[in-house]
Amino acid sequence: MTYIRAKEIPPGSGNWYDYEVMTYRDGDKVIQKHVRYIGKSSRGSLSSGSGLATQSSSVSSEVTVSKKAGRVHKMKTPARLIASAMGMYYGGMSFDAIQQQFRQDHELDMSESNYWNWVKRFTKDAAKETKDFHPTVGNTWVADETYMKLGKRNIYFWDIIDADTRYLLATRVSFTRSARDAKALMVSAQRTAGKTPKVVVTDKLRAYISGVEDAFGADAKHRQGGPFNVENNTNLIERFHRTLEQRTEVFQKYQDIESIRLLTGGWLINYNFFKQHEAIGNIPPAQARTKVVPFKDWNDVIRPKGAPDLDYEVSLHRRPLAKKPYPVMDAYLTPTPAKERSA
Repeated sequence: MTYIRAKEIPPGSGNWYDYEVMTYRDGDKVIQKHVRYIGKSSRGSLSSGSGLATQSSSVSSEVTVSKKAGRVHKMKTPARLIASAMGMYYGGMSFDAIQQQFRQDHELDMSESNYWNWVKRFTKDAAKETKDFHPTVGNTWVADETYMKLGKRNIYFWDIIDADTRYLLATRVSFTRSARDAKALMVSAQRTAGKTPKVVVTDKLRAYISGVEDAFGADAKHRQGGPFNVENNTNLIERFHRTLEQRTEVFQKYQDIESIRLLTGGWLINYNFFKQHEAIGNIPPAQARTKVVPFKDWNDVIRPKGAPDLDYEVSLHRRPLAKKPYPVMDAYLTPTPAKERSA
């Protein structure tokens, strides 16, 4: 017997679609087989043709997505689900793994291109919101570079972080390891911090000598060392690179540098604003010293229609029972109306 089944996709969206399905018995089992997709439906349950068997939608009543859940303008999927996918991706999950997770948790079966489109759109939105953000950072910055293969070429990731707050001040992606690349990294970090450091620590790559000098002149002391040099060690940035090893693992599938540059900017935002860091008390680097941050998680980036745009005042309190040398901090974020941000 064949009949028409209506299914709500995604659950709670109010969007119903019709499918023709066939049921048959295999011993004691009843097997349901998809025959064809018909089109969009306006009903939650339908009667079939000949036989007129009535079938209710199989969407579980236990699905937790509310029909009143906020949605982004012109998007069917609830904003919270999109935010969840963004956090999963920048947390190191592949699109294939996210796809499987959404099938399991929300009964959503979407192509990987949907998740990729979300990442592209909202990474750009987050970059706009942080364009003029200046964190409160220290005076010692540590820079280093790593690389991955892009086809037959090496692609280099230049990173510079603040030693005190672990804030990732700048990341640069290039095909070369030149003094021009090193200078561009320093200038970008200076623009983000709104200040010039007193000390810049790097490894012994020659490009840093001219790069630091051209960017800061005599205002910053340049110390070159290695991971085993106690005074000028770069262990800090190398530990940082180990925390971002999944970055290159996820990037391996991309064969164009523009996509990699976009995603690198997303990693920077996720690392600074959302990822907890043990060495600064299990809070994100942006909250370590800065008084006001533009968002607390990806939900604030992906605002549903009509939701207010908020900034958050940061108040830190140390837990009295936390063990040294890494105290645990409680960050209290008080929402306030956002200041006008440049588009």
